[in-house]
Amino acid sequence: MNASRSPENWQQLSCPICEGVAFTRLFEKGGEPFVRCNGCTLIMINPRPLYSDIIHTYTHGYSTHYIDKHEKKLRRAGKMVRRLSGIVPRGRWLDIGCSAGFTLQAARAAGFDPYGVEVDPLGVKYATEVFGLKNIFLGSLEEQNFPDGFFDVITVVEVIEHVPNLNRFCAEMKRVLSPTGIIYLTTPDVAHWRTPKPLHRWEAILPSQHLYYFSKDTLQRLLEKHGLKIVKKRFNLKPGIKVNVTHADHGHQHPGAFKSGDNRFVRE
Repeated sequence: MNASRSPENWQQLSCPICEGVAFTRLFEKGGEPFVRCNGCTLIMINPRPLYSDIIHTYTHGYSTHYIDKHEKKLRRAGKMVRRLSGIVPRGRWLDIGCSAGFTLQAARAAGFDPYGVEVDPLGVKYATEVFGLKNIFLGSLEEQNFPDGFFDVITVVEVIEHVPNLNRFCAEMKRVLSPTGIIYLTTPDVAHWRTPKPLHRWEAILPSQHLYYFSKDTLQRLLEKHGLKIVKKRFNLKPGIKVNVTHADHGHQHPGAFKSGDNRFVRE
C-alpha cells in the first residue's frame, strides 16, 4: 500500500455544513469509514485518503465510458440545455466537470458561449479536438480565477459529491454566477425513497470517489451558507437530487458584475 493511502495518514475532517466534530459510524466499504454528522445528518467519508491520491481516480481515463456513449450523451445534454435555456436564454455557460464536452457542445448549438472545467485530461482532449471547444480548462473550478459574475448558467451534474472542499467550491460558484444567473445541480439523494436500505448496498456508495452524500435538506443548508438558494427541485424517480439554484438575493445587480457579451476572459 502507498504510504499516503495508509489510514494513519488520512484526513480527519469536521462537518463542512455545521462544523460539527461528532459523527456516528455507519459502515466501512473499500476500507474507508462512512459516517453521519450528529449535528446536521450529512453522510461522508471521514477520515478519508488524501486528495492527491483520490484525484488519480479521475485522471486515468475517467471520461472513457462517457465518450463510448457519445450520441446518447449528446441527446441527453440537448434536453437539459433546452430546458435551462427557457429560464436563461443566452449568455455564458459553465459546465463544471464537463468531461468530454457534451453539455457544452449542446449549449454552443443553442447560442451560448461555452466554458468548461474538467480534471480528466482525456475529457479535455476530446472536448477540444473532437468538438472544437476552446475554453476548456484542466483542473478544479477554484484554480481558474474566472471574473466575478461571469456566468449566466452553471451546470454541476454529478460533481459536488466528488469535491474535496465543499465550502471553497460553493463560495466560488457563488462568486462567478451572474446576479440573475442559474445553477443546475444534480447529486445522489441519500434520503430518496428508493435509496437502498441498508445504505452500504447502494450503488452510489463509492469509496474515494463520492466523498459526500446529500439529502435536499443538507444540500440546502450548505448552499445557504454561501448565499445561494434552491428555487426548484425536479421530480426524480431515481435516487437523485435535481435542483435549480440562484443567488439568495436573486435579481440584485451587484457592482462590477459582467454583462452577457463581455468577453474579457477567453482562451486565445
